[in-house]
Amino acid sequence: MKHLRFVLAPKVAMILFATILIPFVQMSAQANPFAFNSKKFVHEEPLPIEKRAFSISIAQLDKDSLHFQLSVENPDNEKLTLYIKDSFNNTLHREVLPATVKFEARYNLQSLEDGEYIFEVRSGKNKLGEKAIGIKTQTQVNRMVSVEK
Repeated sequence: MKHLRFVLAPKVAMILFATILIPFVQMSAQANPFAFNSKKFVHEEPLPIEKRAFSISIAQLDKDSLHFQLSVENPDNEKLTLYIKDSFNNTLHREVLPATVKFEARYNLQSLEDGEYIFEVRSGKNKLGEKAIGIKTQTQVNRMVSVEK
């Protein structure tokens, strides 16, 4: 047991000495500053970074065709999913969009019947935006009359 006290005593003395000495070393290090700023430091709020918002737009390429161009601005580069749905909320098309700032694609809706269709963009289960288009066929009847002489 004496041997154990002999080994522990120097360690305890060193720990006690370091505990007392360290605060004095820190105080003396702070007493003589080498770099001194005479102006008071004012904490300013950083200027807000203008964050562009998510946006979705759709445009018809030709007046008489059912070809559309979809543009999606995704400033957060999130992984997005595009759904094309009919008026009964049936999913007609599902596509995972690449994680890019701007996505553009063309879609041919020529084979769809008349009705309302929704281009919906989601991030996971969160709906970020949607654009609706309506397809309506207009028929025009021209009656021709001829009189025989």
